[in-house]
Amino acid sequence: MPLSRLKFLFLGVFCLTGMVGCLLDAFVLGSKPVAEVIIWIIFTGIMAVLYLVLALRAPRWLIAGILLHIVGSRLLRFLLVHLHLNFAAPNVQTGVRFAAVTSIILCLFSCIFFLLFFYREGRRSIRLQTELTLAHDIQKTLVPIIELSTDNLELYGVSLPSENVGGDLVDVVAQEDGSLLAHVADISGHGLPAGILMGRFKTAARTCALENPRLSSLLEHINLVLPQVKEPEMYATCAIARLPFNCKNSSNYFEYAVAGHPAPAVFSSGAASVNRFEGGSAALGLLPSPEFHGYECKIRSGDLLLIFTDGLIEIANSKSEEFGWSRLQAVVERNQTRSLKSISEAIFEEGIRWGKATDDRTLLLGSFSIERPEPQL
Repeated sequence: MPLSRLKFLFLGVFCLTGMVGCLLDAFVLGSKPVAEVIIWIIFTGIMAVLYLVLALRAPRWLIAGILLHIVGSRLLRFLLVHLHLNFAAPNVQTGVRFAAVTSIILCLFSCIFFLLFFYREGRRSIRLQTELTLAHDIQKTLVPIIELSTDNLELYGVSLPSENVGGDLVDVVAQEDGSLLAHVADISGHGLPAGILMGRFKTAARTCALENPRLSSLLEHINLVLPQVKEPEMYATCAIARLPFNCKNSSNYFEYAVAGHPAPAVFSSGAASVNRFEGGSAALGLLPSPEFHGYECKIRSGDLLLIFTDGLIEIANSKSEEFGWSRLQAVVERNQTRSLKSISEAIFEEGIRWGKATDDRTLLLGSFSIERPEPQL
């Protein structure tokens, strides 16, 4: 928070702690000169504000602030005694009245300044919370839960942001040839900036997908568009797959491409094996013209596709140990025969038990059911 936003807080603290000088004067029945009391009020208030600034900006310098307070108070007391300023001491009635009235005035002003600070910050907080709530609603609109089921293919995708607004994306786009373009993307950073770029990424991806290009060409197009709509330090990773709408024995494969993203995997039910994709390229939006490559992956009935973001495997426990791919693989294998939604819930539950998530967590699960060709007579 910039210090300019704390001016009313500083003034409130100044007035509140400045009352100390008046109270000390009241203890000695108002025997101190009025000018001396005012000097102590100003000094005490300034030191209180200094303590607050150090606590907010440089806590390690608080000891230096205490030493400055001790040295400054002794120096001020020395000057008041030895400069012979000849401040006239008031009578008891006048001194006590001055201390009481000044305390009331300082107390009143401190309340006014504190109320002004809370009012301004409260309005700003409410406005920010409203904007974040709106952004969260937009996030749910841009990244809804994916639930798609056909005779041969079932997809389930979900994204859980670490804050109100996340930068992860899971999306499925139907193509003119009947295939489905499924992708998971991860925008660098967190919060609102990542969420804004995520929305732009989704628009760019869907626009480029209209041309039904090869996956490598699609990533190239996104890589050209992304630098025009992002900050220089931001980038995106993506794993994308073109899934056949109708899986038949003659076309039991799908295409995939990876750009700086954790390698997706296919869990085979028949062979009880896991095939993690290879051949990843650079992240999107960093290099002007990197090479992207598309690959093919064979699938069999019962195979399970998993695409995920690094937020799932980078959850750290109290010992700073990450959840890791091996634990994610074990969770999927234990639950592979369950529904895709149940597998997803099991993954997120295991992650929560392991540690606190500090990054967005997103996954896309796909289950294939290959049609067997009819025997020819």
